[in-house]
Amino acid sequence: MQSVTQLIPDLLCVSDLKKHFGGVKALDGVDLNVRQGEVHALVGENGAGKSTLIKVLTGIHMPTDGQISFAGKPFDAGSPHASKDVGIQVVHQEFNLLEHLSIAENISIEDLPTSRWGLLNRTEMRSRAVVAIAAVGLDGVNVNRPVSSLGIAHRQLIEIARSLQSDSKLLILDEPTATLTEREKVKLFKIIQNVKEQGVSVLFVSHHLDEVFQICDRVTVFRNGKTVITQDIDQTSPSEVVSHMVGRHVDHTDASAAQAVPFGPIALRTKELKTIANRSEQGVSIAVQSGEILGIAGLVGAGRTEFLRAIFAADKSNGGTVYIKEKQVKFRGPRDAIDAGIGFVTEDRKDEGLILQMPISMNISMVNLKKLFRTGLIRHFAEHHQAVKYGDNLQMKYGKTADAAASLSGGNQQKIVLAKWLASKPAVLLLDEPTRGVDVGAKFEIYGILRALAAEGVAMIVVSSELPELMTLSDRIAVMADHKISGVLTRSEYSEERILQLAYGQTVEQRVAQ
Repeated sequence: MQSVTQLIPDLLCVSDLKKHFGGVKALDGVDLNVRQGEVHALVGENGAGKSTLIKVLTGIHMPTDGQISFAGKPFDAGSPHASKDVGIQVVHQEFNLLEHLSIAENISIEDLPTSRWGLLNRTEMRSRAVVAIAAVGLDGVNVNRPVSSLGIAHRQLIEIARSLQSDSKLLILDEPTATLTEREKVKLFKIIQNVKEQGVSVLFVSHHLDEVFQICDRVTVFRNGKTVITQDIDQTSPSEVVSHMVGRHVDHTDASAAQAVPFGPIALRTKELKTIANRSEQGVSIAVQSGEILGIAGLVGAGRTEFLRAIFAADKSNGGTVYIKEKQVKFRGPRDAIDAGIGFVTEDRKDEGLILQMPISMNISMVNLKKLFRTGLIRHFAEHHQAVKYGDNLQMKYGKTADAAASLSGGNQQKIVLAKWLASKPAVLLLDEPTRGVDVGAKFEIYGILRALAAEGVAMIVVSSELPELMTLSDRIAVMADHKISGVLTRSEYSEERILQLAYGQTVEQRVAQ
């Protein structure tokens, strides 16, 4: 006998869909069925085909072969407009808002209301926006505010509000919680539940399996451009889903193994280093030894990113001192920091870590071009071999080193950023959210890479909002609150509860600086 859920009609049916880019099979015969009014998770490692499928469904890419039906009719997404016309809306991981325009203007940008004389009806536009943002919990927000004045979470809600303005039948959310706090995630999940109750289907693309199991009805796993399994969420488990994603058992113990060799001398020390945003008298004092991974935890706004940027001289400091190998240094800018042996994997890889339209090989060579020069010219053969070397070391998946970085998945783009800094042979590596937007399998590959670097004597400071990640990777965890260190924990003292206590400003009598 069929279950009640099995009797619910499919809204979207994808059958044997293929998309080839030259010799690369991004989609190699995937199947996906999304039912009416369900929240359906789509998971898989970076490069599994999730983003390519979204681009096919939204008319950005034309499929090579296969069939798609929507609401019971054959569907050919020849353009983004064709997808929107049938009710497919997508909220991308990278926001698609016009920051210099107001909330109201962004909400109606694709369907501007006009008066009978053909002029823009601003009153109607503002009224629409008030109703739209109220539906996503932003009651009381001034719709005349420019989007540039909003935080990340509010911008995402504006994207969702705009998507729901039209007669949406399928809402695709691509990594919707990547930049949200726990409180903001709860609000988003309530919105998703409300959308579901209105009969709208949601395709929820995420690397966070805890969220998948919290909000979704079914899950489909992609691997290497193929569909591996579709399962009711209550008939599977996170560990089973991970096994399907990576095609192997993921060993979580390797990355969290205790240090294999003793730490070396202090590689970097800061003394009362203050950022521009730090208005208090106290700065940040830390020390990290060669071969040590120091994690930095804290709430959003605690000053973690600003601290790393001040060390690297990406932003000006507001006082304090930086020491490299116990010698005081004063960096005029990032080039001085690089010359002193510091690398910096930034939080925003797309805008600050990569030049997306530039070849992979050139992205990797950006910070160490001097080594590739001969008689005033870049040795492109050496540049290519350098890219191949680090690509192999990091198990990067790509076609040719001449391919644009934009053509790679998020996880492989992050590996390009890592390769760029590894090629510079840093003594100290600063990493800000190094696995954001990276799938489970790639995460543990990156953990292994960082552990191997530590074994070679590289000192690292890692900022992450994922406490399990910090507890897995770090030899010590320093916790920041209000731009200051509130405490430091050794491995034997780790617990999420204790870290959160410190993050909320409860100090312990333990110094970070040695």
